[in-house]
Amino acid sequence: MKDVLENLLGFIYSLSMGDYFFFIGTFLLIVLFIYIIYLIKCSDEEEENNDILDLQAISKDIEKNYKPPVIKLTTYEEEQENNAIISYDELVEKNKTNVGYDDSFTFDIPDLNVKKIDLSKEDSSNLEMPKLEVKLMNYDKEEEFLKALKDLQKNLS
Repeated sequence: MKDVLENLLGFIYSLSMGDYFFFIGTFLLIVLFIYIIYLIKCSDEEEENNDILDLQAISKDIEKNYKPPVIKLTTYEEEQENNAIISYDELVEKNKTNVGYDDSFTFDIPDLNVKKIDLSKEDSSNLEMPKLEVKLMNYDKEEEFLKALKDLQKNLS
């Protein structure tokens, strides 16, 4: 053991000042490189956590404070809206329906809020029977046109 220590001390004494700077510099670069990798990994984890929290806050804010943008109509568009058979406002009012959700449904992931639509609880007041109007076509004009075409073809040949 004594010989090993003597040989180690002899090796250290045989090194020059440049060798000491080289070994110390190499050691410091390795430590600095490991520290930078550690900081990068820590910042990635923090960004992922911040993204999740920000998305939740943003989605809640949108649900509470959403207001549709105000659309300024031109005079032509106002005229078309007033003269239309059915206006946009009437379409929106007609399509307002109440959706029933199944309260007993639970999703596999507890952090996600998922609702299942219950199709058995349809609101019968919103359901209207479609009005079917049957119109028979009058083929008299078409038959006369075909006869005229046939006569024309006979006259040309």
